Amino acid sequence: MIDPTNNSGLLAVLISVVALGIWMESRPKLAQFGVIVIILGCALLSGIGLLPRGADLYGVIVAYCVPLAIPLLLLNANLLKIWRESGRVFFAFLLAVAGVLGGAFLAAPLTTFGPDDGVWTGILTAGYIGGSANTAAVAAAMGKADEPFMALAVASAYAVAVPFMALLLAMPGIAWMWRLFSPRTDYIPPADGEESHSDTPQISGFSLVAGLALSAVIFWISDWVADLTQSGPMRYIALSVLSVALATLFPGRMQRLHGHYELGRILIYIFFAVIGVQINFALAIESGGQVMLYTVIVIATHLLVMAVGGRLFGFTGPELAIASNACVLGAPTAAAMAASKGWYTLVTPGLLVGVLGYATANLVGIALTTIL
Repeated sequence: MIDPTNNSGLLAVLISVVALGIWMESRPKLAQFGVIVIILGCALLSGIGLLPRGADLYGVIVAYCVPLAIPLLLLNANLLKIWRESGRVFFAFLLAVAGVLGGAFLAAPLTTFGPDDGVWTGILTAGYIGGSANTAAVAAAMGKADEPFMALAVASAYAVAVPFMALLLAMPGIAWMWRLFSPRTDYIPPADGEESHSDTPQISGFSLVAGLALSAVIFWISDWVADLTQSGPMRYIALSVLSVALATLFPGRMQRLHGHYELGRILIYIFFAVIGVQINFALAIESGGQVMLYTVIVIATHLLVMAVGGRLFGFTGPELAIASNACVLGAPTAAAMAASKGWYTLVTPGLLVGVLGYATANLVGIALTTIL
């Protein structure tokens, strides 16, 4: 076993597993398994005795990786741009969020996660409005980031998310199911000459370090706000609000920074590697079914609301599918689905509403922990 004080050895193994997960996400057929492999891979390494379940390094990662990652992931969350350019998908996304919240309130009394039911409900729900970074942020805000149940919650949620992605991709090819989802399956393709992709931005050392420096300053200010208000969750609310405010008020300057999203994703995945090390398999056997049941209820309610709301408000099938994908799975998969199906004018709206999910899920998740 690597000694708990051997920080360089521990870091080498953790980052290597993260690299494997991110490589998998770059492969179309393996993309949805990346985070699961990071969590369960580290759980396996700790189970066979290679990685210790406890180490000072883990505490440092939990304390710093998540709050540094949140601003990095939100520096492009320009609310004005999202409002202007997302079109009807914006309203379909609001419907998708309503479906997730409705499912959360329905599932909460039917499932149990122990004495902190409401807290875990908020943590899980944040992930289905934003993404894994929001799950991590709300868990950290509520002091649950380093608990063994955290790894189980994330792994179980992703285990359900994989078939959900497969369902969304297959649905347009299944006529009766597609008609149930929305009576309007029409889609207007982009006009001749319209671009279906954008140029890859140039990532430089300066843009990376500038983004990281800005994230560190936002972290510093958010810590001050948390101390001033004597509220731990306020740190993560401030992180989100300040990041979105900068992205909205100074969009030109923020757009000059490239690579910050990728850097934030790496930090979040290192955090997931740590919680994977601490996974408790006995707890997984005991409570994993409850997490799966909760997730299935939320997803089923979400799809029902999307289908009913789609008919009520006249959304097309493609608009509903992209909004649903952006909400439950996140911006990258929504854009990828739009491109793979030839819905090129929905690529940008899918990305934008997915970023909106990142920007709001922390606030919604923390609010749910107090309501429930």
